[in-house]
Amino acid sequence: MQLKKEYFEKALDRLKSLKIVVIGDIMLDEYLIGSVYRISPEAPVPVVLIKEENLTLGGSGNVIKNLNAIAVKSSVFGKAGKDSKLALLKTLLMTENMEEEDVHILECDGIPTTVKTRIIATHQQVCRVDREKIMPITETEEASILNTLKEKILQSDALIISDYDKGYLTKTFISSIIKMAKDHQKFIAIDPQVSHFFYYNNASILTPNHHEAGSALGKKLHTDEEVENACKEITNRLSTDSMMITRGEKGITIYIKNIEKIYHIPTIAREVFDVTGAGDTVISIYTAFRVAGLSEYEAAIVANAGAGVVVQKLGSSTVTVEELYNALLEMDLLS
Repeated sequence: MQLKKEYFEKALDRLKSLKIVVIGDIMLDEYLIGSVYRISPEAPVPVVLIKEENLTLGGSGNVIKNLNAIAVKSSVFGKAGKDSKLALLKTLLMTENMEEEDVHILECDGIPTTVKTRIIATHQQVCRVDREKIMPITETEEASILNTLKEKILQSDALIISDYDKGYLTKTFISSIIKMAKDHQKFIAIDPQVSHFFYYNNASILTPNHHEAGSALGKKLHTDEEVENACKEITNRLSTDSMMITRGEKGITIYIKNIEKIYHIPTIAREVFDVTGAGDTVISIYTAFRVAGLSEYEAAIVANAGAGVVVQKLGSSTVTVEELYNALLEMDLLS
């Protein structure tokens, strides 16, 4: 099945008028890029000569980047430590076309701003170093955030929850967020964390990968039939409207409950270079195009095309509207 070019272009026109709330675990992604030129005499490990350093938004921040790349405005809710990285985090958010009143970062004593450092040599990740301390938010903090969040939800078209289990999203907080968005008839998309998987009742859609969905159900998901059954089981248990499972080189499977249809959409990536952040691209593009007027299936086609572009790039990358358009044309997905 194809997506009508007319529908896609109408949705593109609507993107710039959208506003999406992104709430969850925000962090910094650091990339140290170089080459291995010898083995260390101190231990049997490679010595990497660093030639390039990059620091960018990660976690829910990568969702912000993906939305901005397709001209969708957003507001962000998250938490960070009161440390030297906090100002940098805020600066990077402002470069993503955000207003100061749309940045709501809970500043916490006793924890660092989460930083994931990836050391990359000859296009391969040598190791990753995480700097973080998981500390759940308090009931008082939760109440304060919800008070501000209500106003932003009213002003927005959709809500994306990006859960990395770093302490910002607790069981009660997740429930309150979804209820608030649901009460105001907003589209709710969830990028779930396995340990919280069955907290996301009544969302519009969940977008786990097949490993996460399988872990949540306690089974392996290899075949189309196994993935289909998992989609239906999770949808019934959580009362969601739809369920999407991303499957790496096998593409995307989406189950639409109200019409009881399942679609398997094959990947369009010619070469998988780096899957880091592909899930953020999928949920960002799917949500934006869904609230811009495309159907579940049509939005999934576009999201899959976006994922196919970013996995051919290094690190947590984004996809532009032009790249999306070209990818859909190249794979003959527009009619």
